[in-house]
Amino acid sequence: MNISNGMDIEHISPKSKNNELINEWDNLLIACKVCNRIKSDNNKNRTGYIFPDTHNTAYAYKYEKTKVSVNKSLTKDEVLLAQATIDLVDINREKDSTNRKDDRHVARFVEWDKAIDSLKDYESNSCDEMLKQIGRTPSGFISSWLTVFKDYSEVKKEILLNSSGTDYKCLDNDLNPVESLAK
Repeated sequence: MNISNGMDIEHISPKSKNNELINEWDNLLIACKVCNRIKSDNNKNRTGYIFPDTHNTAYAYKYEKTKVSVNKSLTKDEVLLAQATIDLVDINREKDSTNRKDDRHVARFVEWDKAIDSLKDYESNSCDEMLKQIGRTPSGFISSWLTVFKDYSEVKKEILLNSSGTDYKCLDNDLNPVESLAK
């Protein structure tokens, strides 16, 4: 999702546990402040988790309207890694620290519903103009949009052309996840 609540520099291996890695490029990711705060220093290092700079998260997870879940096609050991990562940042949290609906949870619902409406529009009028409009529509949760349009590679391509940050090595020619955690 777009990071609108402020970005943090995420130290994958926490500063408090691995101070020698504090300025190492391979130890840094961009994260939202909330996810970074929840992760805190609850992990020692990369071991036991899936990180988007080193793993194919498009394959690791399944995206639904209400949550992100672990891909059941993963091996038993990979399932443990994927679930540990979901738990580390509490990605499916419904409430924030003040017990209000979490922004990410609400935004996921909104984007999913926009994608479903766009799918209906596309199926009733699959012209080039509609394709371009849908490509410009997502304001985050690109994986959810790709899930909703799973049967329309031309729409997925247009969405990805209008988005940044996708590692195409993680996708096959039809823009479906490559069936491997490796990048």
